[in-house]
Amino acid sequence: MLQELSAPTGEIRVPSSLDFIAPTFVDGLIRVGKANDGGYVVPEWLITEADCLVSLGISEDWSFDQHFKKLNPQIRIHAYDHTLSKREISKSVAVALLKTCMGMSSLKKVNQRATLLRSYKAFFSGSVKHFEERVHSRADRPNDATLEKVFERTQSGRIFLKVDIEGSEYRIIDGIVCLADRIVGVAIEFHDTDPLRPVFVSSIRKLQERFEIVHFHANNFAGVAKDGFPEVVELTLIEKSRCPAGEKRTTFPIPQLDSPCNPCSPDYSGRFVLGYSSRTAHEADSQLPGISCDSAFRESSKGF
Repeated sequence: MLQELSAPTGEIRVPSSLDFIAPTFVDGLIRVGKANDGGYVVPEWLITEADCLVSLGISEDWSFDQHFKKLNPQIRIHAYDHTLSKREISKSVAVALLKTCMGMSSLKKVNQRATLLRSYKAFFSGSVKHFEERVHSRADRPNDATLEKVFERTQSGRIFLKVDIEGSEYRIIDGIVCLADRIVGVAIEFHDTDPLRPVFVSSIRKLQERFEIVHFHANNFAGVAKDGFPEVVELTLIEKSRCPAGEKRTTFPIPQLDSPCNPCSPDYSGRFVLGYSSRTAHEADSQLPGISCDSAFRESSKGF
């Protein structure tokens, strides 16, 4: 396992063995969603080509989904998050009010929770649905949904997929590849890229069979491994046919578009070192031959 540093000292130099993650230049990139954590950089022209946004993991921030719908008013949205519900938000308003009456909180907190509740009620209605389910590789619990079930519900063949499920993304990589014919683009956050490096590399290689990486951003809420690769990264990928392999963007972030996930710290900046041997890179991929990303994740994360 690589030793982790709490923060980079100067510019990050991504190891040349990971140069295949460098994004390909593409026109029309815009930021969708709010600044800092929760927004993603996506080709604007791709948004209007989707007829359904599947948003996995929303927590208490659906700014990406709201902005997406503003840019494509006809879009249908299916959001999934088992940690969120209107009932729990309503309960939090009552709890905040009670604490305020007891002198343990303030009206500002009450207003914050009430504003969130109003936003939830206003947004999640009609063609915008929230499913209180956990998206998983298999149905272990009553409220689990596989990616196949999620896509079946959409009845759509032009889906934009957003994935922010706090480490469980590795469990659905195989599903994303299998359903790639129905996906126009993916915005995905990868976690624990240091201790799960072989699984992370295998996941990226599988996705690149069907998609091209067009944006890379390092999440500054997490640290950076000793070899220079960030522990948490955000990627945007689009259909390979829409983005023939071309010139690579070697530096990050993009000042006009990217925003530090943690606004209290400067954004990570760095560069990719291109020119690594493809033969050697594929040899590195062979650490997990013939194993699904879900199985490899479960094996690698034991005791983690």
